[in-house]
Amino acid sequence: MNKLLMFVLFLVFTGISSAQIGDKLTQLPPSEVQKYATPLATWSGTYFNSGGYYTAKVSKTFGFKLSLVGMMIFIPDDQMTFDVHPYDGYTGSEKSATFFGDKGSSIMGNGGFIIYPPGLNMSTVYAGIPQIALSFFGVEGMLRYFPKLKINDVEVDLLGWGLKYNFSQLIPGLPLDIAVQILSNNFELNHPNADIKTSNFAVNVHASKEFGNLIVYGGLQYETTTMDMDYTFDGLGFPGITPDDRVSISMDGDNNMRLTFGAAVKIAVLVLNVDYNIGSQNALVGGINFEF
Repeated sequence: MNKLLMFVLFLVFTGISSAQIGDKLTQLPPSEVQKYATPLATWSGTYFNSGGYYTAKVSKTFGFKLSLVGMMIFIPDDQMTFDVHPYDGYTGSEKSATFFGDKGSSIMGNGGFIIYPPGLNMSTVYAGIPQIALSFFGVEGMLRYFPKLKINDVEVDLLGWGLKYNFSQLIPGLPLDIAVQILSNNFELNHPNADIKTSNFAVNVHASKEFGNLIVYGGLQYETTTMDMDYTFDGLGFPGITPDDRVSISMDGDNNMRLTFGAAVKIAVLVLNVDYNIGSQNALVGGINFEF
């Protein structure tokens, strides 16, 4: 029951189920699954690399935070479709849905019809994640974790951590707090026909300023995402590959730089924050935080 509760908390607000991920990706060969799934890899980085901070201030003695982070991730139009491969016998310039797009295509090649899967038809994805943080002497450690959990025929597990240092404490009289942070999140999904792992890394510099109970903050972040897939192909019509062939592929998300700006309000031990993130996929992020 405790594991189930942790998983429910992890998936709160999340619009993508584990089953949807596994079922969609297995229908394409390596050359096409990379184009189909790159927006999903990018989403993984946008998701896991969000919500790392709402202030650059870190306790000089001891601090504890419990947070639930929710977000809206916006999928741009150019990540909703991709150009299909020009197979022999096909002379068109058809587009098909990516993982987040709408309709899949069906084209005629020399060997017959080649069938592309549809997407989820989602231009906005809701997601959420819980996290805890401890701070000592200007250094804050953050943890996101649940052990391997099986629900029906899908297993998932997550290990994420962050480390932040407030270096403005070394500069007496500085009118704002400045911190540097490293984030790492590794997620694994085991589906009957697919094993998927994502590795997400980010490093940022952020600053904040307090005006009474109001905190204004912003930062610049560099981030990367890699998705590794090992799956059993079950698509139709693609030349050079047959159903039940095993495929392994690694792809990078389009994550690179992210700009964040936001504000938080502190009411006793409760802190409510919201920020907007500009990157390959923009995101509106909010948090409910209990700070002690």
